[in-house]
Amino acid sequence: MRVRRTPYLIQLAWYTLEFHRHHTCTHCTRSGWCSAVQVARTRLTAWYRYRP
Repeated sequence: MRVRRTPYLIQLAWYTLEFHRHHTCTHCTRSGWCSAVQVARTRLTAWYRYRP
């Protein structure tokens, strides 16, 4: 049995979400919204929906 590797961009999305759980970046607003988090969530949602 072969183990499927997680694509690099998906790994980066997970790292982005994990980082933003505990820290803020220079792009985060005071309300806590960050475009990097939105992109990461969208990427993960699309990967779960269309992964082979």
